[in-house]
Amino acid sequence: MPLRARVRAREPIGRWPGLRASVAALLLAVGGGLGFALVPAAPAGASASFTPQCSDPFSASRSPGNPLMLKPAPPASDPLSGASFFVDGPAHGAAAGAIAQLLGIDTSTPPGKPLPSFSDSESWAQFAAYVAEHISSVSPAKQHQIMELEKIASEPETERISKYSEGGTPAGIFSQAQKLFCHNFTADPGSIPVISTYFMHATLGGCPTASAIGAYRPAFEAQIDALAQATGNRPVVYLLELDAVGSSACIARSAAALSQWESMLKFEATTLGKLPHALVYIEGGYSDANSAAYAARILNASGVRQVAGFFTNDTHDNWTSREIAYGEAVSKLSGGAHFIVDTAESGRGPLLNAHPSTQGVEDLCNPPKRGLGPKPTTSTGFANVDAFLWTHVPGNSDGSCNGGPASGDFWAARAIAEAELANGQLGPGDRSQPY
Repeated sequence: MPLRARVRAREPIGRWPGLRASVAALLLAVGGGLGFALVPAAPAGASASFTPQCSDPFSASRSPGNPLMLKPAPPASDPLSGASFFVDGPAHGAAAGAIAQLLGIDTSTPPGKPLPSFSDSESWAQFAAYVAEHISSVSPAKQHQIMELEKIASEPETERISKYSEGGTPAGIFSQAQKLFCHNFTADPGSIPVISTYFMHATLGGCPTASAIGAYRPAFEAQIDALAQATGNRPVVYLLELDAVGSSACIARSAAALSQWESMLKFEATTLGKLPHALVYIEGGYSDANSAAYAARILNASGVRQVAGFFTNDTHDNWTSREIAYGEAVSKLSGGAHFIVDTAESGRGPLLNAHPSTQGVEDLCNPPKRGLGPKPTTSTGFANVDAFLWTHVPGNSDGSCNGGPASGDFWAARAIAEAELANGQLGPGDRSQPY
């Protein structure tokens, strides 16, 4: 399947200090010959160490039945049950920031940039009270837009760490993750943050050779080690590697390439999964592009039975009911693994392409007339479905197609249109639940 542009989150660019120009030139030359750009890693045998931005107050002791330290403790079969996921405030939240600008606050700040009028720790609840008090001061049209955007701003926001995080160097990865844990997440203290990762497909594309994967492996391990170091003992849910299984069909044409791909996924799952308070779910594809047998084979080789499970629909808009059926089939083939379904923009199901063999099954670039799907929850009604989550921010642009801004920019007009069509309907034959 073609890569969906929405996974390319826009993040600040930085450099890893200390890398000699000669080494950088060699990496770029080698990467160019392989068809991708390598990311500089720490020298062989070196142990990268970075300066934390805040203290880590959590215990290094892990409770297997309650790794997130939830109170009350969840049943052993559902470690997410009862979790309150992170809701961003107006300083960094995409939809909350757009609401602030509709109210005339920091209107010159570009989309996605922190709003200087707010502190990191200002919560959505605090800002929502301000909105309620001041919404009558703007035009009826803006009042409508604000009320639609509140449907997004009030829900948990998944963050992302990727090759685009401060240049993708180990120091940049560490810095970006620490900014989240030490600053952004103070807007909702006591909540559980959800973070997706996007290194493999972002760096190597959808059809790398075995040699290209092997060449990237040292840099990849340095990136994941830096992320693990930045996370420390903090409670977090990690959704690993957007499109890693879903868009791997070309890789699977080479047994050697697929084996290395699976090995990298397993390294990331193992490294982050052994952190004391992290729960890890591996990307498991999407029902309208992958067979359950294919996805399960890769997930089993990638260590899904040793982590919390997998997640589906991450870059697609397929109906939730179809993803549940697909996930159940994958689960049966992977030792009963539990899973999460992305419902961010599935409220009206997918916009299907006229020529799926050449265009892909779904229109994945700012498809019009889509709607927000079922709200994030851990009470899904399905024993193996640990949560419905929005694994990306609804309204983020997929690129310049269909009138969109740059990929990863929050596009308020699209977000409002999707909120207007919000529906908790699970599938085409299920009861409509507009909200």
